[in-house]
Amino acid sequence: MRIHYVHRGALWGYSPSGRRHRTSTYRGEPTGHHPPAKKEPELFPTRFITAVLGGIAALVLVGAPSATAAPQPVAVRTIYYDASKAAELSPLVDQAAEIWNTRVTSVKLVAGQGGISVTTAQNGSAPGTASCVGCTRGQIYFYRNQIKSSGAGPLRVVVHEFGHILSLQHPSDIGNCDKVMAGGRCENPYPNADESAAVQRFWAGSRLRAEPGPLPADESETLGAPALVTR
Repeated sequence: MRIHYVHRGALWGYSPSGRRHRTSTYRGEPTGHHPPAKKEPELFPTRFITAVLGGIAALVLVGAPSATAAPQPVAVRTIYYDASKAAELSPLVDQAAEIWNTRVTSVKLVAGQGGISVTTAQNGSAPGTASCVGCTRGQIYFYRNQIKSSGAGPLRVVVHEFGHILSLQHPSDIGNCDKVMAGGRCENPYPNADESAAVQRFWAGSRLRAEPGPLPADESETLGAPALVTR
């Protein structure tokens, strides 16, 4: 004969020999057989939540606008000039180069050899001359007596001749002091906006020919753009 006791919610029994043994672990219920409690389903299963969050993250990554690629900078053409023979005008040559460098970004005038040779002499046919228009190598000559008699500021004359090297021809309104390429009895050494823009376009669109051999005196056609006349 087995005797059953409920003790603190657990069912304990005694066999005829008097040995106690545990018969159930179900707490708070009458003695007898009881099925295990059903587990309540999760309202939002963990796996489902993880999948949803992962999908949202993927959509964010795919849908996010990509950073706009930075525009490619314009390639800068370097023209070297050598002012070692410019004598007393050498500082003005450097100053004129800097004036152009601060107004255009597609070409840069840099002191050095192998490009434009600058020479100062006593007398010539004009205050200054350039051997080429729109070129990377050539010669510039300045003449002391003609600069003095022209009534033009010496720095204006130097900037003017560099303007030829950089692709500019004379405009039709000679003597217009607003234009550095117009000559005249003027002091203004600064190119106007149209002159600067013309140089910028020329060197931004120019390209040296691929064929070997020396370039012609006027490289403007070889560089892919005609010499420019500002109006």
